Amino acid sequence: MKLDEFVKQTLLDITKGVADAQQEALLYVAPGLVENKKMTEFQLVKFEVVVTVNQEAGGGIRVWSLGDAKANVSSEKTNRISFDVPVYFQAPTERNSNHHSNKEKTDS
Repeated sequence: MKLDEFVKQTLLDITKGVADAQQEALLYVAPGLVENKKMTEFQLVKFEVVVTVNQEAGGGIRVWSLGDAKANVSSEKTNRISFDVPVYFQAPTERNSNHHSNKEKTDS
């Protein structure tokens, strides 16, 4: 899988999971307001991936699962990279109309 696809899909899956939990949970999950205080802290989604440069098929960086990297790719062709992406789970978005902060707008 290409690195950009992996990062995109991972972030979409995580944020969709949080949004789904917000809709189904009996308690607030990542609310925008707590005791009338706006919550604006971010959380870091940490990535540590094994990558290799794909010389064939147009190049690009590809992500390997750890098992695939050990079995199929020689160690001199692989690199590990680590990076963090800040995500604001509390921030309301138009796409998440059930978010606590958006509900206050529609209830008035």
